[in-house]
Amino acid sequence: MLTKLLPKGYFQGAPDLAVEVISPNNTFEELHQKIVEYFENNCRLVWVINPDEKSILVYHKPQPDKLLQVADNLDGEDILPGFILPVTDLFMELDF
Repeated sequence: MLTKLLPKGYFQGAPDLAVEVISPNNTFEELHQKIVEYFENNCRLVWVINPDEKSILVYHKPQPDKLLQVADNLDGEDILPGFILPVTDLFMELDF
């Protein structure tokens, strides 16, 4: 059995799926530049989660393709086959 260790340092390239969560310190320009870089490096799908608006922007290119809200389902498409998450579940209040 041949095993390989993950390389140390930064991975060259982009993931198939990138997930960004908007924080109060993010600027639109900063977020857009990250998305552009993902697709310049062959990323296939980006989800931008906005906790304040309880929404998710889905990207297949540097411009958003769709806006998902709490009544919708987040779909892993061909990147994560079978993955479906109700958007409302992502934003539900946790009771610890």
